[in-house]
This record gives sequence, structure tokens and C-alpha cells, in this order.
Amino acid sequence: MKKNNCFVQRFIAACITSVAILAGCAGFTEDGNASAGDLVDDYAGQFAAARVTASGSANIDEVNDSITFLLDILGGCLKRNGSLVYDPNYYFVDEYRFAYKLRNDTLLLSYYYEDEISRELDTDIWVGENAGELDGTWLLTQCGYVDEEYGCVNDVYNKYFKIDGNKVEYRVDDRADFDYMNSVFVDDLFRFLKTSQNSVQVKWIFNGLRGGDHKLDDYGVVIQEKTNKNMKFTYDNRVFDLNLNYARYLDSVSVTLTSGETTCVGDYSIKRDVPPELCRDENAEYLQHTRSGSESDALQYEKSNYREFQDCIDGILGRERNN
Repeated sequence: MKKNNCFVQRFIAACITSVAILAGCAGFTEDGNASAGDLVDDYAGQFAAARVTASGSANIDEVNDSITFLLDILGGCLKRNGSLVYDPNYYFVDEYRFAYKLRNDTLLLSYYYEDEISRELDTDIWVGENAGELDGTWLLTQCGYVDEEYGCVNDVYNKYFKIDGNKVEYRVDDRADFDYMNSVFVDDLFRFLKTSQNSVQVKWIFNGLRGGDHKLDDYGVVIQEKTNKNMKFTYDNRVFDLNLNYARYLDSVSVTLTSGETTCVGDYSIKRDVPPELCRDENAEYLQHTRSGSESDALQYEKSNYREFQDCIDGILGRERNN
């Protein structure tokens, strides 16, 4: 695909990305069809066990093949008169519009994705149990089109939405088989060990590498032992143990990297819906606007100690970081 980075950026979004309305569907080809039965064993059970991330109403225009999701936001952390205030009565509706096309048990949702440098027609591929009907539960296949080119990502989550008449609900869960040790984070870690010129963001552990494993020969890393959550490897005649302590998508992650007597801890936390206990002025540096392109002024919480993590790694290697 031309824009693989776009696929990574879009699919790490919490549920769906801001869109502009389309009339009808365009750019679809016949490859990439997926069956719900190929992806899940207990489809309804997995949806029921997943975490709710958003809910609201669904407006379906069958004449123009378009669908609009209106997702409710109730309660929020707001900045008022220079201070942070939690308002339990705050209410806002996020609006997302798609063109749709049903193909047996496959649903194609199409929209325009825009950022500072590009504008493109994107199509996500969902699969469901009720062939030919919008009502029911849908699972994101992690595949889709950027303009007319097909591609897939390999990320930690399963994402679902369920339409029941004029109601919609989004849910998400973590894939039990996901290989955290073959993630963008680990690839960045290996590169950092060699060059110290890139950042190591622990949050990228939720995004799997596409197209194979890390370029170990380029990094000078030799893997000795590996599971999907732990790894022992050597670099520069040092032995490193990398361990995933905790990971929950759209919540938090904690990793440790140990070499000799030094242990470096990498932490990351995100709260799209900020709880009252975090809506405080002392957390101001971790609170920012949450929905790009939206008029909502509710804030989200995002905190990472990646600088301390990087400094600790530099200490193991006996080098000073040039900031």
C-alpha cells in the first residue's frame, strides 16, 4: 500500500476516526473478503465479554447507503478560567458519518481521512453474523483500503460495534494471541540501543509489526529466548531481559528492561474519559483535547515516562544522551 503509516495511525484510534460524509460507496474491489467464522470461535460471547468504549444512536439512510453514528459523551474534565474542573453533567455528541456497502457477511464502511498532509478515501472491512443486514454485531478485520489499495495491520485489539435498531454500541478487547515482543515498541527499542536517535514510546507495544520480524542484523541484537510477553536478548556483549508486566489497550502498559543490576521501567497510561480523581491542576501537563476535529472541549489524560526510560537505557550502555 502507498500509505502504511496511515493504516497504523487510523487503527490505533479508540474506536473510529473523524469523517466527512460520503454518498454511496466507491473504490471497492473484490479482494480482501473475510468471513466472521474465520476470525472468531464464539462471536457473540467475545462481544459480550469485551469492554464498552462508546454508545449512542445510529441513523441509517438506506436510499443513499449512508450511516451516521451519534456517540454520547456524559461527564468530562474541562478547563474553566485557567483551572481544571470535572463536570458530571457535561454532555456532548460525537458524530461519525460513513457510506456503507453490505456484501454477504461483510460490511464496508467508507469515509474520508484527513490530516495536515493528506486527504484520502478509506474503507474499513467489518464482518458479522447477519448476512445482508446492518442490525447485529460487527468485528473489525484490521484490513481495509486506502483509496483503492488493500492492506492490513496487526494490532492488539478486537474492535466491535453492535447495531440494534437505532442504537449502536462499541466494544474492544485485547487479542490473547498477540505477540507483544514483535511490536513497533520493541523495534524502536532495538533501534534506540544502536543509535539513541529515536524515541521509545511504550504505547507502541499495542501495534504489531507488519511484514515480518525485527531487522536484527541491522540492530546487532541476538534473541536467546522469547515468548509473546518476554524476551531475553544480547546486545553489545550485554544480556537484556525484557518483560511485559501489564498491558490493557486504551488503558495502560508497564514494561521492564533489565541488564545486570539495573532495571528500567517504562509506563504509559491513557484515559479518554477522565475520571474525577485525575481531573486536577497537578495533572495539567498530562491533559489535552481528546477528539481531533471535534468541538468537544473535554480533555483526555495521557502520561508516559519515556524520557526516564530512555535515560535509564543510556545509563546501562554508559552513554550520555544528546538532547
